[in-house]
Amino acid sequence: MSLNLQSFTTALGLCLATLTALPVAAETELSLANFIPARHPMNAKVFTPLADQLAETSGGDLTIRIYPSGELGAGPKRQFNRVVTGVADISFGLQGYTSSQFPRTLVAELPGLFDSPEDAVATMWRNYELIGEDYAKTKVLAVWVNSPAVLLTRDRAVNSVEDLAGLTIRAPSAIGAKVLEAWGANAVTMPAPEIYNALQTGVIDGVFIGADAVKSFRLDEVTKHAAFDLPNTVTTFFLLMNQGSWDGLSTEQQAQLDNISGLTLSKQATEVYAASGAASRSHLEGLEGYSVTNLSAEESDRMVDMLDDLYLAVAADLDDQGIDGQAVLNGLLEN
Repeated sequence: MSLNLQSFTTALGLCLATLTALPVAAETELSLANFIPARHPMNAKVFTPLADQLAETSGGDLTIRIYPSGELGAGPKRQFNRVVTGVADISFGLQGYTSSQFPRTLVAELPGLFDSPEDAVATMWRNYELIGEDYAKTKVLAVWVNSPAVLLTRDRAVNSVEDLAGLTIRAPSAIGAKVLEAWGANAVTMPAPEIYNALQTGVIDGVFIGADAVKSFRLDEVTKHAAFDLPNTVTTFFLLMNQGSWDGLSTEQQAQLDNISGLTLSKQATEVYAASGAASRSHLEGLEGYSVTNLSAEESDRMVDMLDDLYLAVAADLDDQGIDGQAVLNGLLEN
């Protein structure tokens, strides 16, 4: 069968029109919601480098846009809900703000389990199968910890555990609150951005928090005393991705994100917090008129010994939820 020139031209035009109408692979921009200011070390030294690295690796086909200071919604306690419901593709938050969602992970916040933050994050990832069910609704990009906790107080210096008696202290999570109560304090939980005003107005007498938060949230302005060298206590953090957003990426894009997240990203975040905590400690030690107490090893050990019943209670509480509490506790003790 022959094809005349007019028919050929018409057919070619149809083919070109069809090719033009075919969808072109669009660049994918992921939103990252967090509640901390842009100057915070996590934004400046973890999330921004992550976004830069992903853009470079993907040739600009997969990028992350960071929304700091609650731009995608106010309220730090709703960070987990934002990522589950898809308000954000990625969300940064603390497990302690929605403690009931993360019963396994929060065991890591018991004092005395780890020798250092680095030990903590390595142990959590090595035993991920023990805590992974906490994140069943999401894709985990990172789970990490901050620098060891410090006790910051307004009016009363804490030189021993007895000095906590009667003080109202902010805790980062339900586990942290139980620890403070075992040490004789009255405990309340609240997000970090609310601490400054609560201290300034006298709603709380002090705060139990990673030392890195001192400069990030200007806590040196509303406290006069700090107690360091407590039993090694850390707070846990997450960077999670909406499952649908993850499933919507191509296999290549998933691999690009996987290659720069997970344990690698978790270690990086832990290191940034550790450096920030060390800087905050030096800042307080050099601050005129500010008192810094370094608790003795004996006092720290005594404070751990006071938590024996709490360890058992935490394991039993997990058992009541159908979780092998002793297995989780034993796994996190193996560092």
